[in-house]
Amino acid sequence: MAVAIVPSGNKVDLRLQPTRPIVGKSGIDHDRVSAMLGSGRADEVLPVLQHLSAAGKDTIEALQVTEAVGRLLKNRNPDVAAAAAGVMAQIGAERMGQRHCDALLELMQRPSDSCVMAALSAIGKVGQNLQPAQKVEVIKQVTDCFAGRSSGSVPVRVAAIRALAELKATRQALLLCDVMEQDKVPEVKGAALEALAKLSVLTYEAESCFPPEMRGKVLGEMLANPRTQYSALMAMYHLGEKAPEPLLPVVVGLLTDQDISIRGAAAVAVGGMSEIVEKSKDTMAKLQSAIKSTDPAGRAAAISALGAMGPAAASQADLIAELVTDVETVSTQQQITSAGKRAPAHLRLPRAAALMALGRMRVGKHADAVAQGLLDKDWQVRMAAAEALGMLGEAAQGHVSSLMGLVCDDAYQVRAVVCKALGELKSCEAMPGLAQAFEDPAQIVRASALEAAAKVCHGSESYCHEIFKLFNDPIGRVRAAAVRALSRHTEIGPNYAGVVAGMMTDMDPDVRAAAAGGLPFLGAAGQSFAEEVNACLDDPSASVRQAAAEALEQMGFRHTPVPVNPLMARNAGATKAGYSPLQDMKDPVEGLGQYYKSIMMKKSELEKSGRWIGDGVL
Repeated sequence: MAVAIVPSGNKVDLRLQPTRPIVGKSGIDHDRVSAMLGSGRADEVLPVLQHLSAAGKDTIEALQVTEAVGRLLKNRNPDVAAAAAGVMAQIGAERMGQRHCDALLELMQRPSDSCVMAALSAIGKVGQNLQPAQKVEVIKQVTDCFAGRSSGSVPVRVAAIRALAELKATRQALLLCDVMEQDKVPEVKGAALEALAKLSVLTYEAESCFPPEMRGKVLGEMLANPRTQYSALMAMYHLGEKAPEPLLPVVVGLLTDQDISIRGAAAVAVGGMSEIVEKSKDTMAKLQSAIKSTDPAGRAAAISALGAMGPAAASQADLIAELVTDVETVSTQQQITSAGKRAPAHLRLPRAAALMALGRMRVGKHADAVAQGLLDKDWQVRMAAAEALGMLGEAAQGHVSSLMGLVCDDAYQVRAVVCKALGELKSCEAMPGLAQAFEDPAQIVRASALEAAAKVCHGSESYCHEIFKLFNDPIGRVRAAAVRALSRHTEIGPNYAGVVAGMMTDMDPDVRAAAAGGLPFLGAAGQSFAEEVNACLDDPSASVRQAAAEALEQMGFRHTPVPVNPLMARNAGATKAGYSPLQDMKDPVEGLGQYYKSIMMKKSELEKSGRWIGDGVL
């Protein structure tokens, strides 16, 4: 049975037949999607998995199919197993669970390269939130996978190297250095270089494997090779101020490369090295010259590079402001990246690049010029203008009404960015437009409007009931945004404290975290639910536990209390008059021995000061 894909807002509408929607305006038929995933037929399962992966995390969570997808990781069909791994990568660590992570590790042992690559990609994205001991084992297996296939598939070896970088496996820096120096395949050498650059800024041990004298030599060689240029540029970006300054002219020269992927990477690299670029008069002069180029591709890349530098390039704002009306577009053949995808607007449209650059530079005097982009016929330019106005903050206050005029724009991407910009401007005048967006058919617009409303609290109390209605939205992200928005209204919000507390039982961890984190803002009414917040310290989600711990500290409990079950406490008579199980808590390190206690207390102090590197950094 064929499966068609029908876009609806910012989610994907899966249909068996045109008249029988699985995901439609009236809701989501979880049972039907689960039935298709469990059908055992690859011709039915594969299209659904591919559409779920394209739809993204919100749609996957709304369908509640994590378990069904997780079971498919062990499917005998390598295409099905690989597609399931792609969906799990979208879900993230919060939804993975130990058994799904183990299934991904088993998938890495398959003889199929597609399975191994998909598993490595997923492991890299979800492995950062693993427990330290589990993470060590995962890194070991990823390393073994790479070493065991050293003479095999290049894409698999590259995927393994990228996974090590994502996992922040700093103890593998020496291995990556050897690969970078000895491997004969340019793509593998480039991946190793990029990974080593990422890891070398994390620890001194990893940096010692990639000393300054080596950086200049290796990066210079790889910037000269078309097959390694992209990786070399991204390595320069990751190194930042530690990148070799003599290579700046080479990086700037690549802003005019024929490959739009290389131009984009060069712009990103310039932004990452903003501190040393700003100090180089020759480099700034070359960027100014590139802005005046007759080639629109070169102009767009140079403008994007200065925009990536942010306030460090504010001295060039006047020159860039002249290009907000540039009507030229990069030729069609120069718009496609080496990966076959269409390049972002700021690399194709010089005027879009100019608008974004002015916003990132935070130059308020050009707010009027930026606002002109809201009238552009191209929706991507309108979106760039709206985003730039949000970055300009107070200087763009006079353009709130112009932004509100785009709340009903034809493109949902524009509507979402407009809502975000209105939130950044924090103007009460924006609330009618944001309230209108609460009913938008696109979930990302509703969520953006609610997140903006959380920032525009003063004078918006009359809209609290409209926010409250979205507590029943089918999308978890929207419910979480509604909880955060309502809990920030300190005047009317306390009246909804009980409802906010009730959201701590929501099936979505983002909603539970928002509810626990929002109660401290509701004063005494919110603090009355401290026991329920305390119970969240036992939540299976790390984000909920963190939110609960921070909420308790804001409520006045400086030491994180031991998790308790508030219902059991009440039944046992523990909540007698004037008593709370959060009071009279024992020292959390009592009984550990003075030596070990002193170590743990010192660790706690370092964590609070931000100087503790973290148990997950290897």
